[in-house]
Amino acid sequence: MTTESGKINLTFTIILTLVALSVTGWLMWDKKHQTTTNGVDGPAQISHRNKRDFSDGLNKPSKEKTFELDETGTGIASQDVYEIDINNDKKLDRITRSHYENGTSHHWDEYIIEINTDNGWKNITPKGFRTTIGAECALAKIQFVFEPKFSVIKISRPWAETWDTPSVATKTVYELKDNKMVVTQTNKLKSICDVTELFKEI
Repeated sequence: MTTESGKINLTFTIILTLVALSVTGWLMWDKKHQTTTNGVDGPAQISHRNKRDFSDGLNKPSKEKTFELDETGTGIASQDVYEIDINNDKKLDRITRSHYENGTSHHWDEYIIEINTDNGWKNITPKGFRTTIGAECALAKIQFVFEPKFSVIKISRPWAETWDTPSVATKTVYELKDNKMVVTQTNKLKSICDVTELFKEI
């Protein structure tokens, strides 16, 4: 009787183990094969989050690429290239926006501005030309303006005690002069958590 009971217990244990392995395998397969609207796997589904109806002023890109993130959800998720004559020399210049994820609720866009010259592409991007965005608050955002002339507005604030602690934001305006991006205006704004809100007031 004891032998029979032991066989039943062993069989039951084996069945439970097989069921657990099957469920685990299915969950791993399902996670690996999740797709998103941009056609890449898994973690890339969190790219371009928290836009909050904000536009960086760049509309339809000339070229678009999406990339698969690593197993931790880290890396470049997408890259858009915009071709537009920003210095009125009848040549198409380009602005490249690369979107990065780091496997958390924080992410950022990095911008590169290049002038089309007779000697090739000239990178005129100001230092630190990127956004900083968290789950609830954006610490830095950038907006391109093309009319009446090309300029770029960056509003940013320093990290405070926590990510969501408000701090005083700074508005910096860049303009194109002699094929260089130069700062033409810098002024302090109010203390805020999400700098996105300040673009509605300018």
